[in-house]
Amino acid sequence: MASVVFYMEDGTTLVHTLENDVTTIGRHPESNVVLTCPSSSGRHAIIKQTEDGVYVQDLGSSNGTRVNGAEIEEALLKDGDRVGFGDVQSVFYAGDAPAVLEEKPVPAPRLSAPLPPPDVSVGDAPPSGSRPAASARGLSPVRRAYGKSSASSYPDTTESGCMTSVIVTGLFVIAFVVGLAMRHSKEMNGNIVSDTMDKLFGSMPKIKIERKEE
Repeated sequence: MASVVFYMEDGTTLVHTLENDVTTIGRHPESNVVLTCPSSSGRHAIIKQTEDGVYVQDLGSSNGTRVNGAEIEEALLKDGDRVGFGDVQSVFYAGDAPAVLEEKPVPAPRLSAPLPPPDVSVGDAPPSGSRPAASARGLSPVRRAYGKSSASSYPDTTESGCMTSVIVTGLFVIAFVVGLAMRHSKEMNGNIVSDTMDKLFGSMPKIKIERKEE
């Protein structure tokens, strides 16, 4: 008889034999397979046996159902397929599960394609048509926290760089003026300020206005 082995987050395994035509999976206590992982929705998915084979169907869960790493709405299961319900991983067997799985816990199998971390919200299935996009739930709270802090972990040096440029320019201008004044004093034996004022205002023609008496 077909069976599914669930690898719980605490490291234990749960072997469930598919005795019913429909097996409900989720955090709801009335589910045939109750998952305690917060990334699983209350009514997460079902596994149904038909004449065509065994199918897994997602029920609009918050964090999705994946078969061999690919997110699905409904998929036909083959022997050895890896099925993920949120963060809970499982393996489908067309017959009885290996006996060693029932004796001791084993690590959860690693998928060929990594699963994105679950979203923060882990409520029951959302209304039809309002299922969140895969990119919106692709970031875990830890990655979101690091993503926000990484942008502010380095100080903004734009303002300090501008201030440094102004100071350097000011010092350059002062040094240029002082050097020019010293050279003028040495060569012309005078004051550059007074000589400049004399040249500017001393060269202006003087206009004498005479009043003509009648």
